[in-house]
Amino acid sequence: MGGGLWGVGFVIVDFRIKKLLKRLLATPMKRVHFLASMIGTRVFFFIPEAFVMLVVAHWIFGVPIQGEVFSILVVALFGALTFAGLGLLAASRAQRIESISGIMNVIMLPMWICSGIFFSAERFPAVIQPFIQALPLTQLINALRSVILEGQSWIHQAVPLLILAAWGGLAFFVALKWFRWS
Repeated sequence: MGGGLWGVGFVIVDFRIKKLLKRLLATPMKRVHFLASMIGTRVFFFIPEAFVMLVVAHWIFGVPIQGEVFSILVVALFGALTFAGLGLLAASRAQRIESISGIMNVIMLPMWICSGIFFSAERFPAVIQPFIQALPLTQLINALRSVILEGQSWIHQAVPLLILAAWGGLAFFVALKWFRWS
């Protein structure tokens, strides 16, 4: 999911640095189409990446895959769209690579620490649990674990998927409003 955030964010800022966005401004392309194409490109490359990671996890590390491939794909797709939207939001005004790097670190650091990747999310104090449960990475990890390890269907992940959709949709629409071509 970091690939969606970092991949989209760095590409847009790189386009801005190279003055490619100003050239695109002269075309009849609308802002929404450009931003949607950035997300679409990232999702297109995400599918083979996810497949390779699942195969490596299963064959090399012995990770049991209990869920259906379709359910795994649906949950992962929601995650990819959400984090690509966050990448758009982070890059909507950033002018330099150093700026986007700092912005993305500020976005991702709380998620890396609190979401259950490195440390169990349940071990944090109860007072910050609502914040932790609202993080998109927490919801994505919980949904993927339920689907992959417990064999649940993507339908049973309605709440995490709705939270991911809210984060992704809000990020996309705010990025659409804040995005500058230059």
